[in-house]
Amino acid sequence: MINLKLTIALVLLCALVCGATFLFALYRQFALVEVASSLVTMIEVYLLSSSIGELIEGKREIQVFRAVAPVVLAASVVACFLFAGFRNH
Repeated sequence: MINLKLTIALVLLCALVCGATFLFALYRQFALVEVASSLVTMIEVYLLSSSIGELIEGKREIQVFRAVAPVVLAASVVACFLFAGFRNH
C-alpha cells in the first residue's frame, strides 16, 4: 500500500507531463501523439479525481496499481513523442 497524498501528487505530476506533451505535440504537429496524450491525460484526471475522493472519504493508503499506472502511461506518451520526433528527422 502507498500513501494517498503521495499518490495524488504523483498522479498530478503525471497529468501535467501528459498535458505538456500534448502541447509540444500540437506545436510539432504530431497528430497521433496529440490523440494519445489527450486520452492518457483524461485517464489520469480520472485517477486523480478518484484519489482525491478517497482522501475525502478518509482512506489513508491506496493500491500500488493506481499509483504505478499513471507513471507508466505518462512514460509511454513521452516515449511516443520522442519516437515521433526522431522519426521525422
